[in-house]
Amino acid sequence: MPALGAVAIFQVVVAPRLALQGVYPDLVLLLVIAKSLLAGRHDAVVWGFTGGFWMDILSGGAVGASSLALMTTALLTGIGHNAIFRRHLFVPFIAALSGTLVFSLVYVGILNIVGFRFQPDLLFTEIVVPVCLYNGAVMLLATPLLNRMPEKADYP
Repeated sequence: MPALGAVAIFQVVVAPRLALQGVYPDLVLLLVIAKSLLAGRHDAVVWGFTGGFWMDILSGGAVGASSLALMTTALLTGIGHNAIFRRHLFVPFIAALSGTLVFSLVYVGILNIVGFRFQPDLLFTEIVVPVCLYNGAVMLLATPLLNRMPEKADYP
């Protein structure tokens, strides 16, 4: 999964230059959500672990926090893995919104447990909500490409 490493590096180096009002898309998160819609939650959880590991190493944050948050997100958004429903225009958009919200809640919760403190009102109004909308917009723009990608059956 070297692609995840490349996307994580791109996320750290280039994505901040795409900032609108100080917020930029979380490309690793969007890739994990797309993987969950294309291949189901089993493959996406592995991608979540790997992508999160890359993000934790590159960001210098709490190691494991991104991985746990991305794996949780993959489990949730993997529900949208279905050939009929995934191709609906709003499924990837809703997956990006809900996935970003879940990722943010789990990630901030983990950081809070290990001692980081945040102002909840500012965190949600100035970071979480704008990132949800930004990620949703990026996923909406990527949906035509996502719908051209082959699917993998998700067998237990």
